[in-house]
Amino acid sequence: MRRWAQPAARPLQEVVIETLILSAIFVSILIFVVITIGRLLMRRREQRERWEQEGRPEPVPRTPEEKERDRRTAITWGCLALALPVVLVLLYTVTR
Repeated sequence: MRRWAQPAARPLQEVVIETLILSAIFVSILIFVVITIGRLLMRRREQRERWEQEGRPEPVPRTPEEKERDRRTAITWGCLALALPVVLVLLYTVTR
């Protein structure tokens, strides 16, 4: 029975650096998402307060078709925003 040669063990420093790089990518994506959602909510609240201060009537309610189109658009962009970093991390992992 023939034994296959064991691959050379990678130095611990190389493994630690790769783990730090992947962790940094994940943390930066997470921070970006949290900041983006926070800013979106702040803008909506400011816009609502501005409408109330100016005494304008509330904006015209959106139709169900517009809401559905907005929902599909949000899902599409959300999937792209999540898929791109995942693909980059996978490519990084595969090429290492």
